[in-house]
Amino acid sequence: MIRRRNVMKLAKKAYLSTLVILTLVFAAMAQEKHQRPDSDPRNTAPTVGTGGAVGGPTGLFTVYDGQNLRKGEFTFSAAVSNYDRDPGDVDITDIPLSFQVGLTDHIELFFSTDLYKGIKVNSPRNLSGFYLPNSQVKIGGVWTQAPAIVMSPGTSPYGAVYRPAGAPWVQFPYFGGNAGTYGLTPPAYSGPVFGFPAGTNALLGGATGGGSASNFRGIGSVYGSILPGLVLSTTNVISPTGAPAGTIPSVFTLAPSYLPDAPFINRTYGESAFNQFTFGGKIRFTSVDNPIGLGLVASYTWWTDRASDFAGFNQMQRGAGPGGNRGDIAVTFVADARVAKWANLSANVGYNWTASAKGDFPGGTYTLLDRPDELQAGIAADFPVNKWFQPIAELRATRYMAGRTPNAFENHPMDGIAGARVFFTRWAGMSFAYRYNFNQQDEDYFDEDKSFSASVTNPCGNVTACIPQTYTTSWRGVPPGFRTSGDPHGYIFQFFVGRRNERAKELVNQPASINSVNLSSNVITIGCQPGYKSASGSCDDNRSISVSTSASDPENDPLVYNYTVSGGRIVGSGANVTWDLSGVEKGTYTITTGVDDGCGVCGKTDTKTIEVKECADCVKICDCPSVSVSGPAGITNPGQSMTFTANVSGGANVTYNWTVSAGTISSGQGTSSITVDTTREMANSSVTATVEIGGLDANCNCPNTASETAGIAGREVPNLVDEFGKQKDDEVKARVDNFYIQLNNDPTATGYIINYGTPAQMRHRRAQIMKAINFRKYDKNRVVFVDGGDNGQGEYTKFWVKPAAADAPTP
Repeated sequence: MIRRRNVMKLAKKAYLSTLVILTLVFAAMAQEKHQRPDSDPRNTAPTVGTGGAVGGPTGLFTVYDGQNLRKGEFTFSAAVSNYDRDPGDVDITDIPLSFQVGLTDHIELFFSTDLYKGIKVNSPRNLSGFYLPNSQVKIGGVWTQAPAIVMSPGTSPYGAVYRPAGAPWVQFPYFGGNAGTYGLTPPAYSGPVFGFPAGTNALLGGATGGGSASNFRGIGSVYGSILPGLVLSTTNVISPTGAPAGTIPSVFTLAPSYLPDAPFINRTYGESAFNQFTFGGKIRFTSVDNPIGLGLVASYTWWTDRASDFAGFNQMQRGAGPGGNRGDIAVTFVADARVAKWANLSANVGYNWTASAKGDFPGGTYTLLDRPDELQAGIAADFPVNKWFQPIAELRATRYMAGRTPNAFENHPMDGIAGARVFFTRWAGMSFAYRYNFNQQDEDYFDEDKSFSASVTNPCGNVTACIPQTYTTSWRGVPPGFRTSGDPHGYIFQFFVGRRNERAKELVNQPASINSVNLSSNVITIGCQPGYKSASGSCDDNRSISVSTSASDPENDPLVYNYTVSGGRIVGSGANVTWDLSGVEKGTYTITTGVDDGCGVCGKTDTKTIEVKECADCVKICDCPSVSVSGPAGITNPGQSMTFTANVSGGANVTYNWTVSAGTISSGQGTSSITVDTTREMANSSVTATVEIGGLDANCNCPNTASETAGIAGREVPNLVDEFGKQKDDEVKARVDNFYIQLNNDPTATGYIINYGTPAQMRHRRAQIMKAINFRKYDKNRVVFVDGGDNGQGEYTKFWVKPAAADAPTP
């Protein structure tokens, strides 16, 4: 039954979204459209979703493909989807409504909601929602509150405690309600056991924590959340007198057991409407003409029924939804491939960040359940047999992820879906499919080799006095008392209608034709054989011809150029290629050119002819050596020797004959290197050495001579470095120091000291100089004393430095 409250919430929250979407519809319709070909049998339709996947974006049943609505296209969809979920052997029926619009060829927006949701729980004892204080189940033919494992109420030191069946019925939000006697019989009360006053029973409530699931004393499990642990079976306790003395748990869980789609449900059949709303978009990254489609789907989902008040939580206990406060955000990567005109493959991988369910209680807002995130994956194949009929097969799975409230019987659903779509026209049709849950919690689901055990405290192990007892449960395979699931089938039925852009009509192809073909040459002259060359240089043995083609198509279709040759091969593709005739014999060859615009080479072609012929002026190639002469580096002093060397590369064995313009060949005649002696009289001149190579082929007229010229320095002369008259001994000593410095600059030079004056003056001056040489320990063998006679100047001296090749100075 659709409640007025939900209708008002829908009107308020959907009003703005509707205005925005309709605005985008009209804006998109005004844009230029990229038409699909009329020959393509593939049509687009919205997904139904449900069972984990968000419905609305373009796709198959629950798997999104890589297609998008084009600009201005839109679709309305209504569907019925039935599927099974565990734990609880739950049968869910959804009636989702959706609307989608193509904003551009690459972007579409969508909006969806649930017109109706019905949930039938076939195994209520498998779900913790049926153990809440305002819930009852039928035990032994009597409706009563089921036994549970809860966090101890009050300030008790106990953690998880056993709460026997028959606790008082307490309405949400539970806090302050009677927690029951915990198995005690009057006049005993449970209050003092848990820190409450004498003569009272324990009270429900008191919560701690608000981030991940809060702890609810006397209500929820010790793992956090408002949901308690399950007690699947109990054992009766008999007093010594044989009378019933209460029950103890035999099979139980400390963690809660819940259905992520409706974790708080406590009706075996519940209904809701217009509670879940989703808004999102889909973007395609690749070109709309690309057979590979890659994209992204992003969506935001929120619920109107939450635990913020009694009415909202009441709807959640009817199965209205998980009540995530801030809403869920889902991102899915999409890919599809057109493997054939009649076959497509699609794959999805997505992640759904879920919101925790929070509720308002006396004392604050607390987290009822830390919901699991969802990793969703799907793969599908569809077969558009024609534009009317499209078989589809899907396999999809959901994996619960990240930090979350533990789920004692967590089940990761895996569905197989097979069916077909029928299109009445491109923009309207229907879908139908069979849905099967592969991993329902049946007998085969539970592992016989996996054991489970847990312990719990019963603070009052006696009906008249509190004697704490610890109970342990253990089992393998199917837990005793657990009702396995069956009948996992479901179905999908969908109807959709919308608007699609007009398809591009098929055009009758007009063939493309060749306009012209130009060859870079009509003749190829084969080069000469090895050892010979063309005398004119016209036979270069180039075997490649450039081919330039001009073609046109009336519809401007893309053209593929086709070349057929009678010899050689074509290198490259397109309008400009190279015709390689390497290795062909002399003769005449043809090239035929055509173009293909999709119908084959069915238009005008063009044929050209070339001639391959031999070279007519081949002559033998002479192997002439290169000849050069290298001489001495720098200038040669007169009287010294020079060396000249002939450098010959290539050719056969050769002989050498040398001539020189001056000097005398002292050695090396007939070899590649000679020595030439010079004289002192050749100063300031040069010597040119010429070599003549013998032993060459006379028919080749090879160059056989080479020359090199080397210079001879001018004749050296003595250098006057100092002259002085009568001086004291210290002054003479200083002049001798300077003289030896100049002399030592040329180790081959000789010093000449010419003294002038009377014989007595010349002896005095020589004594002064020798005294300085001996004092400084200079090499006296480096100098020569010459008496210059009396020149009328008195006692006088000249210091000369004579290079080795210079004449000695004279007075």
